[in-house]
Amino acid sequence: MNTKELLGLKVKEIRKLRKITQEKLAELIDVDSGYISKLEVGQNFPSIGTLEKIAKVLDVELYELFQFAVVKEIDFRNELISIYDRLNKEKQYTLYRVAKDLL
Repeated sequence: MNTKELLGLKVKEIRKLRKITQEKLAELIDVDSGYISKLEVGQNFPSIGTLEKIAKVLDVELYELFQFAVVKEIDFRNELISIYDRLNKEKQYTLYRVAKDLL
């Protein structure tokens, strides 16, 4: 994967964690929503000014958009939290037991 693709994945990951749509992000940084879509698949590479706007809206430091090694770690943790929050109490307990057995 090249830097454009990795940056796009990172923006998408953080955007989803913040529960912001592509359309909303585009609106907040004053670009077309198609631009965000292309950025997230590595077809666009934003200017430094656009990167600064994205970082501000996503509430991260600019350098964090380029920390690619931790993408999966953050993704797994937050995905598990999201799944847990959508389960009823019985299924939450089942998930807890499965996770505890993995230790």
